[in-house]
This record gives sequence, structure tokens and C-alpha cells, in this order.
Amino acid sequence: MKKAKKFLALLLAGACALTSLAGCGTQKTEGQAAATEGGTQQEGAAEGAMTYNGQDVSEPVELVMYYIGDKTEDEGLVLEEINKILKEKINATLVLKNMSLSDYSTKYALTIAGGESIDLIYTSTWAFYQSEANKGAFAEVTDQVLNDYMPLHLENQAEASWGQAKIGGKVYFVPCNMANVSADAILIRGDLREKYGMDRLENLDNLEEYYTAVANDPDSGVSFAYDASQNNDRNKAIFLQAKNDWVRLEGALVNYISYKYSEDFTADDLLWMYGTQEYLDFAKQMKEWADKGFWSKSAIANATDVKEAFINGTSASFSQNLGTVGATASEVEQNHPEWKPEVCDLTPDAHRFLAAYTGDGVAVLANSRNQARAFMALDLLKFDKDLYYLVRHGIEGKHYEVASEGFWKPGAEMSSNPYGNGFSWGFKNSMYDMTREDTFKDQYEIGEIWKEKALEGPTAAFSFDDSNVKNELANLQSVYTQYVPLLDLGLVDDVEKTLDEFNKQAEAAGLQKIMDEAKTQVAAYLENLK
Repeated sequence: MKKAKKFLALLLAGACALTSLAGCGTQKTEGQAAATEGGTQQEGAAEGAMTYNGQDVSEPVELVMYYIGDKTEDEGLVLEEINKILKEKINATLVLKNMSLSDYSTKYALTIAGGESIDLIYTSTWAFYQSEANKGAFAEVTDQVLNDYMPLHLENQAEASWGQAKIGGKVYFVPCNMANVSADAILIRGDLREKYGMDRLENLDNLEEYYTAVANDPDSGVSFAYDASQNNDRNKAIFLQAKNDWVRLEGALVNYISYKYSEDFTADDLLWMYGTQEYLDFAKQMKEWADKGFWSKSAIANATDVKEAFINGTSASFSQNLGTVGATASEVEQNHPEWKPEVCDLTPDAHRFLAAYTGDGVAVLANSRNQARAFMALDLLKFDKDLYYLVRHGIEGKHYEVASEGFWKPGAEMSSNPYGNGFSWGFKNSMYDMTREDTFKDQYEIGEIWKEKALEGPTAAFSFDDSNVKNELANLQSVYTQYVPLLDLGLVDDVEKTLDEFNKQAEAAGLQKIMDEAKTQVAAYLENLK
């Protein structure tokens, strides 16, 4: 892993490193002096004083942190253990407050602006990072902050995460240190595959053979090869995007704009998916499959989730991200072992991309009275191993157990503090994260292959600002809803005619303005990463 030290050279000008932290919006009273080489004792820390990385932490402080998610039953017990270590290492204690997933969107900005004393808060590309940073809500993470207060991040944080977190050349939060591969796989019935004398599925042609066998077998025990539900987005991610090595733009543009991966990607490579030969070929194949009865002719009206259809035994396949299909396979293996569930990667030659580090993280508030100590707490909660396991898992022997090196298993009381609860999201760290012992075998093996080959996607942390094209996006979504689900499921009489009608309607809705805005913003994003 590249070290975060290189980040120091990337930050513009490094002006804050040459001035007092007051000029960077950082707390004035905790360790103002610049770090000496090697992180030794600093000026301002009295001899014999309690220090962290040479910074004086003699005065006890209480740090208030807000996170998104539900409070666990045993949060208080876990926090008590966390605070024992924080008290010992930086003379600080943590107070946790939460916003639930159901109401954080309305409470987040109000909480920050409400005048309450807050030191730390969860944020990310999906949770107001850009908008709140632009308001000046978050303290800048400068090279001096890393040198003085975050030695573990300076040494271990993934370099790419800092580039992804930049806004106007500056960083205003500390991203997580974990970027999982973002890709889809497919779950099938291994018992049916064996019944038809087929080898394990390795590609899309194998899947079509499997679907054909299921559709022609009146004794399969399932209703459809794929009991489709209202749309075909997840299969499209495999059969169109992964097959053609396309990368999607996430967020507001996820259903519309992709690009073919290349090392010299530019904004001009963005493409409108539905204007390509590749999409036309996909839609024609989906019509062939629909006409063969691989799914219901009335699938567009089916409200049953495809995952539930597989679990209930009405579908012989289910596609979703690897973690979800793996967890579903584990559930099926427990309840219906005779189905012999199998997870398959049908596009093994496609590039695999890491999701953005900025999908989770924590910011220090600009008006915090304890900024230095807050940054120190962040440093420890993510990179001190004992603290990390408390944050992510809870109390060993109670909420989890270490099964073997690199693997964990649920403890007797894990339900009182589930693994990966909301408090832990901002501290994810692949250096220490363990694999659950009962992870479905296929999921684990595919995941290891993907991790080995994973790349940093060119637009992993790109976040589209739709303020200039809100009306056009609303109009396009209306047209999209009318045409694309039917095209994706092959439930149209004439694919070419229907697709042509959709593209004309999309142009009328303002497609060109949306594409121009996307290219402008992607170009600026790529320039900012340099």
C-alpha cells in the first residue's frame, strides 16, 4: 500500500504547514508547535507531561461524536471499554450520539448548524460531505494535522483516499481505509445444474444453457429460471456493463452514463448507454430470453423482490453484489441445503474496481473546541488494533470471537452489538478487518480473486452536482421509467423501434445538457486529482 506521506506533496501549496493551526481553523490550545523530525517531544509540551506523538494531552477532554445508524443495545458497554483506552492514550473520553437512517437526511445539516458542541461526525459522499464542507462546517485535514496529530494515518492510510476526498484541492474529512470491490455476481441452484449434467457456470453462454434447461423442465420445482421483478438492473450490470468492461457513473447518473475503462480515460469517453450498439445487442438478447420464457411476460408488474423469489424457491437464479448473493447463499444453504446454492462470476475477464474510500469517513467540526484531540481520537479508533476491534465488533468473547488468524465468528451476544453497526462505518480499515468464518465458500474465493486484481476506478469518488440540470434529470427519469424497464426485460414487440423512440424522447427531455454538464464536472474532477 502506498503511504499517506506522499499526500503531503499533493496538497496545494502546503500553506497551513507554514503557519499556526489557527489559520487552518484548527484548535489553538492543543499542541500549536510544528512537529519535529521523527515525531519526538515538541515545544509547548512540558517535560513529563502526558503526550501523544509529542503533543501535550495533559488536560482531559470529552469528545462528542454523531454517527448515522441505530444505537446498539450494548453500545454503552462497548463505549466504556473504548474510553478506557482513549483515556490512557490521549486523556480523552468519547460521547456517542446518533441519527437514524430514517431521519438523518432531515436532521444532519440542522444538527451541525444547531449550536450544539460537537467534535466529530460521520460523513461521506452520500452523507453531505461536499455540501457541508462547502459551507465551512468541517476542519481541513492539512499536512500539519497529519504530522502532529495523526501519525498512524500518515504511515498507513491509502494514498488514493486523500485524492478522492479533495474539494477545491483541500481535504475536509478522514475517509475510511477500506475500499471493497464493487461488482455483481449471480446465485444459482446447484442441484438443478447437476440435474442437467452441466459443469459449473463460467460465462454468459453457460447461463443461457442453464436458463434454457430450467425453462424446458416442467419438474424443475421453480416458476422461472429468473423470476424477474419490475426491472433488470442487476443483470444489466453483468450482461451489459461488466461484459463490455464499462464503468458506471454513480449517483444521479447511475442509470444513464457509463464509459469503457481505459488507463487514459477522459471526460470525452463518457457515453449515453442507450445510444450504443452494445445496449441494442443486450436488449435484443433480453427479448430472446423473455420470448423463451426465462421470466414472466408480466414481470414488469411483479412486486416480489428477486432475492425473496430465490429464497422462496420460485426462481432458479438471483443476481446482486457479491456480498448480498453470498449472504443469501449462506441462508439458503442453512434452510435448503438440498438446493446446493452456487455463486458464479460470469465475466471473469472484466476489470474489477474498488469502490471509493470516501463512501465512509469521519470529519472534525470546524467549530470544535477540541480539534487536535479529535484528530488524535480518529487516529487511534481506526489504527489502534484493540480499539478497532472494539469499534467494529464489540467485546471479544461476548459479541465476537477470533476463530483463527484473519477470521472471526459471532459471539453468544452478537445480537446486542452487531458487527459493522453504524458507529463503526467511518472507521473501516482493511489492515485489520477479518473475514467472518462462515462466509459462503464461493463468495470468499471470488472475493479474493477480485481483491487481487482490483483497480482504483478513474471516477470512484466522483459525485455529480445536479443543481444545473435538475429539471432535465426529472424529465429524463420520467422517460426512462416509461421505456427502459421494458427494454431491459425484453418485453417489447420491436426492440429497435422502441429504443429509437426512447432516445428521441430522451433528447427532448434534455439529454444533451445533462451529458455536457457531466463531461464538464468529470473533467474538473480529474483535473483536481492531479
